[in-house]
Amino acid sequence: MTDIIEVHEAAGVPRMRSWTYDSANSYLKSLGLPPHLIDFLMSVARVESRQRGDVLAYGQEWIHIIVHGVIKETTPHGTTRLWRKGAILGDISRVMLRRGNADESGSRGSGTHITFLSSGLSLSLTTRTLALLIEREPALALFVAQLTNDRAQTVESVYAVSKADPIVRVARLLRYLVPFSRRRERDGTRFRWTRTGVHAVPEDALTLTGPSQADISDALGLGRTTVEKAIALLRAEGILAALPPGTRSNRYYQIMDYTRLTSLARSES
Repeated sequence: MTDIIEVHEAAGVPRMRSWTYDSANSYLKSLGLPPHLIDFLMSVARVESRQRGDVLAYGQEWIHIIVHGVIKETTPHGTTRLWRKGAILGDISRVMLRRGNADESGSRGSGTHITFLSSGLSLSLTTRTLALLIEREPALALFVAQLTNDRAQTVESVYAVSKADPIVRVARLLRYLVPFSRRRERDGTRFRWTRTGVHAVPEDALTLTGPSQADISDALGLGRTTVEKAIALLRAEGILAALPPGTRSNRYYQIMDYTRLTSLARSES
């Protein structure tokens, strides 16, 4: 298993503090929600930290917002998609359109499973609570609409049927999942724990932890061997870091050249 932690140089020990509330609060602030709305939303929502492998309940009565981490969504029809921070999950139409009752059959989200592929954080509300808040606060309606639109755009740009080469499709997914705007302490040093020891992560390195190559294969509808070859080529070309022999790399991706990754993801070849 690969984990990344932060250590403060002044203390020399892992920074141990509860980040659940602070992370959710900071995320909502970054989206421009008014302070009073953030306080109220935090008071009525379930904000919970998650570990890799945790399964998030996904029924028609709940809406989930991923505040941190990478998750795998699997529908009853077998469709798999990977989502990052900012993903909204659940039957949004029941909230925005106030459609029907919770026991209606055929609602989106029924029987869908969500699994965290990394440590993370989720913010969850019932559809009834969210609908009532939206009626009172137009800013919240815009917030939910933006998250829903972002999801639709991701489906189109990353998961839609494409004639692009497998390496391009893998690059698109990695570019979407990597936390480019990650915030961290300026004096913090990050370390990666592997079977071969403890390794310092280069300053300002972009890293992605969580999805296996099998997860990527399922999400893109590509063969596992095809995905393995695409990732090996990305490493060979210096877009992803070539890890030392014996280092487990199946769930860890270090972006060495984000500009080239972006260029490749935007190509149509």
